[in-house]
Amino acid sequence: MKKYQRTLQAWLGVLLLSAFAPGSLFAQERRLEPGPSLIAEGIPTLFKTSQPAAKELVSARFVDWHPQRREMLVLAQAGGSLQLHLLNAPGAKPRALTEGRDAVAQASWEPERGDYLVFSRDQGGDEAFQLYRLKPSAQAEPLAQPLRISGAEGRVSDYQFLPQGRGLVYLWERLNRQSEAGAKAARPLSRLMWVDPAQEAPQPRELAAVEGGRFTDLAVSTGGSILLLRTVQGRSQLLRFDLDGKPGRPLGAAQDKAEEDVEQAQALAPTDALWRRQALKSDYRHLVRLDLASGQRQPWLSEMQSDLEALAVPPRADGRPMALLNNEQGISVLRLFDPLQAQTPPRRVLTQLPAGVTRNLRWHGTLPLLGFEHASAQSPGRIYAYDSQTEELQLWAGRQEAGSGAEYSSLQWKSFDGLQISGLHIAPPARFQGPRPVYISIHGGPSSQSRPGYLNATLRHLVEVMGMHVILPNVRGSDGFGKKFLGLDNGRRREDSVKDISALLDLIASRSDMDAAKVVVAGGSYGGYMALAVAVHESKRIAGSICRVGIANFVSFLENTESYRRDNRRAEYGDEREPKMREFLQQISPLNRAEAVKKPLFIVHGRNDPRVPYAEAQQMVQAVRAHGTPVWFLTAEDEGHSFTKADNRDYLFQATLEFVRRVTAAPLDPFDAAGAKPESEALVKTPVVLAKDD
Repeated sequence: MKKYQRTLQAWLGVLLLSAFAPGSLFAQERRLEPGPSLIAEGIPTLFKTSQPAAKELVSARFVDWHPQRREMLVLAQAGGSLQLHLLNAPGAKPRALTEGRDAVAQASWEPERGDYLVFSRDQGGDEAFQLYRLKPSAQAEPLAQPLRISGAEGRVSDYQFLPQGRGLVYLWERLNRQSEAGAKAARPLSRLMWVDPAQEAPQPRELAAVEGGRFTDLAVSTGGSILLLRTVQGRSQLLRFDLDGKPGRPLGAAQDKAEEDVEQAQALAPTDALWRRQALKSDYRHLVRLDLASGQRQPWLSEMQSDLEALAVPPRADGRPMALLNNEQGISVLRLFDPLQAQTPPRRVLTQLPAGVTRNLRWHGTLPLLGFEHASAQSPGRIYAYDSQTEELQLWAGRQEAGSGAEYSSLQWKSFDGLQISGLHIAPPARFQGPRPVYISIHGGPSSQSRPGYLNATLRHLVEVMGMHVILPNVRGSDGFGKKFLGLDNGRRREDSVKDISALLDLIASRSDMDAAKVVVAGGSYGGYMALAVAVHESKRIAGSICRVGIANFVSFLENTESYRRDNRRAEYGDEREPKMREFLQQISPLNRAEAVKKPLFIVHGRNDPRVPYAEAQQMVQAVRAHGTPVWFLTAEDEGHSFTKADNRDYLFQATLEFVRRVTAAPLDPFDAAGAKPESEALVKTPVVLAKDD
């Protein structure tokens, strides 16, 4: 009987493979061609799987409360990108306010009456954000047309409304690509601008400018004072501006209070002030009160040994508490705190929420409602409203994703110098037996952090369908572990973080449940550099690497990244204008050691990337292929530092899975059979075709 069963299974297998063969009608229907904006070099024919990549973008995101109504402004999918929607009740169907292929980045209601809102948007991922005013129509159709209220050139990096209907202020920055001087010669130029969006034809007005430097950290107090940070050649100074046309007044740090035992009446004197977060008296960021009249900074709650990642201050002094969000070993913990009752410690709330990541805290203008979004292993994102009076938590949007949550565990290992490094580990389901392949996903930043949120579609597929271990390391230089840890990779210590991954490879080799011969290393942005660096230093111990918008050469990167970012990046990586540092940066750049990359490489880059220029990908592809190593290269003509369009993300999803399957020689399943080729032909050398510059 068993003999006949085996024969039947064999014939079914032949029929299944025939149905999915490249020439079959079904396979042709499942063929996935790159979209009109994608250029795929060296990538074989792809076929659709059962799980679309766009699923990770379905969840709505909380943006703002309407100042008068119990109504939310949210970002939700429309036409393949995130667009603004109105949500007028829990569980209601969102009503679209904007449309287009380019996503909305940031938005705010006018804070007094809410007659209009202002949002920012770029084009094709170029991050040349401009501001638009929108007065939503009473009817769902047709959509009201937005009006641009900032200039046609440069970029808007931030904006804030002024109180009492006095318009808004925004930070404008010059872009190299719009400068005749070009990238290397252009000096950064930053302006503080004012505009009244309520006018029929808004006219922006310059309040201040700095050439050769940058304005950042824009904030507006309840009294209408404008605060920003001016940085020139690595030196920063806080400045206070008003709408009186006077030059910015410095706010020095000489009068900072070193202790927290001041009298409460003195600490909270009725003066114009701002609450901020800063590592003033601790290795971790904590609550700080900045008095705008004296410039005095006073630390609060500095004894808490966790990073204050966000705070929400009620827009009116009506007795509502302050909301504090702390990052405790990657998990968001929400507390309420009343500075007028400083002897009472912050009270933790919402303990019923699963461990995860909370974002976008915002109080309603008049109601005791705190809005936020929460992602966890069980959900890609849900929007909540918390009533601080009744302590009721109400779900406004999102749902539980039954059975699709990852089980996170903490992974720790000692690096070359004895430093304790940690990361998140997601093991494959129990049905996958024996040593399994490993996928290491390194975050960008470098001052970012891998946290226990919902896994994106690619990582979920790798774990649940392909049976891989996924490891999300937090190497030195990661955020959330204190100021000292954050600086351990700066300058000449850059490759110490690469050694942290080498130590992780040692750990993988010691575990019986992991296959050390089938390790793929991937990352985006700075994580892309890390993937390339590991491919250089550990080629013998990995099966392949994936670099998304990564740095290949620190010198060319620093010379060609947008000028408004350059000084900040020099503080992190080193100043390429100094001969000795330039030599060091050349030595550690993966481009100059391309011959050491012996395992297949997949490089992904957006053509309009202003942070890591597209040329970084071009030169790395050419150099690695010149030494005989196969490279897949995916370019998006309408993307920048990330892939945001649903169709582009879907193709990238399929290509990533196919690359990982081939380099780890994963067994075929029915949905992979259509594109099956002999493993000897899986990754062949392909001549590089460089796209022409615009």
